[in-house]
Parts: sequence; C-alpha cells; structure tokens
Amino acid sequence: MLGQAFAKVEVHRAAAAIEADWAELEALAPVSVYQTRAFLLPWLETLGAARKITPLFIAAKDRQGRTVALLCLGLQRYRGFRVASFLGGKETNFNLGLFRPGTNFSAADVRALLHAAAAALGPETPDIFVLKNQPFEWGGMRNPLALLPHRASPSFAYATKLAADGESFLAAKLSKDTRKKLRKKENRLAQMDQLTLITGEDPQLARKILDTFFDEKIRRCAEKSIAADFAATAMRAFFDRLSRQRTAAGKPWLELHGLSLGDRIIATYIGAGHHGRFSAMVNSFDCDPLIAKSSPGDLLLTKLVATQCAKGRTSFDLGIGEARYKTTYCDTTVPLFDIVLPLSAKGQILAVKQALCSRIKTSLKKHPRVFALLRRMWLFLEHRGSNVAHPEPQINSVASPKPFPHDLGSKPKLS
Repeated sequence: MLGQAFAKVEVHRAAAAIEADWAELEALAPVSVYQTRAFLLPWLETLGAARKITPLFIAAKDRQGRTVALLCLGLQRYRGFRVASFLGGKETNFNLGLFRPGTNFSAADVRALLHAAAAALGPETPDIFVLKNQPFEWGGMRNPLALLPHRASPSFAYATKLAADGESFLAAKLSKDTRKKLRKKENRLAQMDQLTLITGEDPQLARKILDTFFDEKIRRCAEKSIAADFAATAMRAFFDRLSRQRTAAGKPWLELHGLSLGDRIIATYIGAGHHGRFSAMVNSFDCDPLIAKSSPGDLLLTKLVATQCAKGRTSFDLGIGEARYKTTYCDTTVPLFDIVLPLSAKGQILAVKQALCSRIKTSLKKHPRVFALLRRMWLFLEHRGSNVAHPEPQINSVASPKPFPHDLGSKPKLS
C-alpha cells in the first residue's frame, strides 16, 4: 500500500493523458487561476518549451480509480542536475497541487506520493523537488503539501475579500481625502482628453491593450537597464495564447483592462478569475510625467476592483511582492512556503545552495533599498552578459547571483 489516501500513483509526461482528470479536479478542488489548464497549457507550449521544461504530471488514484491528487510539475536540467518544480515558473503567484475535497492526506501520504513518482521515472528521476510559493490554505482547505518540512518564502502575497458593490469596497479601503485626490487626478486627465475604461472583449482592443502593456514594460526595463523577459518572443506568444482562450460561456478567459485617454492607453491591468476570485497577473502605466503625475495605475485599479465586484467576484489578489498600493487595497497578507526535497547526493548539494540563497534574499527583503540596489546591479550585469551571448534578452532573467532554475528568477511584477 502506497498510502492511506491513495492506492496507486501514475506519472504522465504529456498533458493529453491526464487532461480529463485535470478538468474534473480543476472544477472541484480549491485552486488558483495558476493551476488551470487555461493558464498552464499555453505556458507549457511557449515559455515552458523555450526554457526546455518537460511536463511531469503526478496523479494519485484511490481504490475506485478516481484521481484524488494531481501535481502539475515540470522537469528541467540545471547544470547537470534534474529539477522538478511547479509548472508556470516565475509567471505564477500561487503554486498548489489539485487535491480532491474530502480526501485526507497525511505527511506520510504526501511523502509517499513524491517518492513513488520519482521512482516511476527511472533514469529520469529528479535529483530534487523544488516546490515554491505555496499558500498554507486555499479556499478554506489546508494545503496537504504544508505537512512536509518547509520554510517561509522570502515574499508574501496580498489579497482581500470583495464587497457586493465597488462603491462600498472603495469607501471602506480609501479615506475620503484619498478618494478626493483620485477624483482630482481623474478630472485633470479628463481635461486633456476623453477618459475611458476599455476591456479586451473586443479582439482589436485586446491586441491594443497587450501591445501597450508590452511596449510600456519593455521601454521601462530598458530605461532602468533591467533584463526584460517581456522582450522575449516566447513571453509575447504566451500572452497572445492566453488572450485567445475562452471560458465555457464563450467569453475571453484572460481579462484585459485598460484606461484610455483619447486613443492612448495610459494604464493596463491583466488577470483572470477562477472560483469567484480575480487574480491580477501583470500591469503597466504610462511613464510620461504629464500622465504619471495623475496616477493612471491607481485610477484603473479602482475601476478594476469595482468591475470585479459588479461581476459577483468574492475575492481579489494582487500577487506576490511588497508595494504600498497592495496594502491599501488588500487587508490580507498571504504567507507562502517553499519545499526543497532532495532525492540524491547531487540534490543535497543543490538544497544547501538553495537554502543559502533563500536566507540571503529573506534577509535583504528586510532592507528594501539595499535589496533594490543589488537587484538592479545584478540584472544590469546579466543584461550586459546576455547581449554578448544572445541576440535576444534571456527569457529566464534572474534577481540573485547564480540562480536556481526558472522558478527562482525575477517574475513579471505588478507595478
């Protein structure tokens, strides 16, 4: 017997073999938008392929043949090491397994699941599992992986419950003085040209919002000498694929929001919803001083939140990373944890290195100015190095010296 919670473990190297079970658990299990097929399949075919990550789907079956757990992982070679980590890489904010509600996993069950899967891979057995940025609970259900030894992730995520209507939510979150200032800024922009909230439901507007987002991000990164993942062909292909996904109702799966001043889009927010929760993935704003002084990003965020309330969404998150505006709108700080489970002597070496990197990053996070300076210096040096070796900026740009694979790198930030 493999475990009390399951009777058999299957390992699949292609999504098609597990897609029916994935669809069932996606609907039943409390998971984030980042565990959905709509997000991960386009990621696998674009960024995953560019980073040479091959899928590893681990399915636990009970005696009735039902899939009671599904881990959507990927295998990547890193300097001679075989590393298994969550699919989605640095583009995700929350990583979770899909566990069938009502099935109780013990620590022994979770450990047996991972070891059985590794053994089933034979010569492709990973040297180490690196399972990062996991919440301790989601949707009121505890995360069974938290039963294994773990350590705190260097950063938190930020989330909030939504109100029945946007006006009530904003009145509770923003002071009268803040709302007055935002109205003044909105009026100042409206005097320049017509100010309009647009969405990506129209394909032409969807492309215009994406074009603006990428142009702004690439330009901003270039100005700050930051290696820009956004300039990579695979990154644009990923978002293009997401924008073509459709919900069961035929609506665009990816929600693209823009604030337009005349014909010019001056702020964007991009995200998606799942199980009543909207997750903001990335955003941008126009850095023209005449525009930026009116805080177009903040103005769009207030309209985005109101839109989500109107849709009946019950919760909202702004992802990982510390920022003032996140604490303004989000009253819940979501602690995250990392699991590093070595399976070989080589894996043990990598685990020590990863522990050291994590401690350094956690320590630097306590001194944000130092952290920001070192991060800019490292990305600048990496960018210079990548220009010598590669005609295109590297996809897996990183924030720490000698990084681990894709999921230790810098991620598209909400800013």
